[in-house]
Amino acid sequence: MRIGLLTLEVITSLAALVGGTLLALAPDGKLMAANPTVLDGSPFDDWRIPGLLLGLLVGGGFAVAAGAVWFCSRYARPLSMTAGFGLVLFELVELGWLGFHPLQAVFGIVGATALVLAARLPEYARTPLRNP
Repeated sequence: MRIGLLTLEVITSLAALVGGTLLALAPDGKLMAANPTVLDGSPFDDWRIPGLLLGLLVGGGFAVAAGAVWFCSRYARPLSMTAGFGLVLFELVELGWLGFHPLQAVFGIVGATALVLAARLPEYARTPLRNP
């Protein structure tokens, strides 16, 4: 279960970091084939801020959670649950601002899956590096 969650978190983090970077680098959406008219009626004029939010919040959040799982940190469960819940929330906000896109459903399911897998993680007890 730990390896499955770790794999899911690493892949999600990389996808969000790459996608967010491409959107931030080309705010017209051309590198991601993201139509800028989708943003009409949203708080955004171009894809730069959504790209930065995607990379920082989703990519960064899942990277931190994956690190905690990898090192069996006692914070692995809450960090992974927060990342999963955050992704579900991110997709719901995106749905409200931009309307439906199938990737929102896919990543909403990814977030929910991460949340469920994280809830099943054991409490890790870190052993001290030195003997008392």
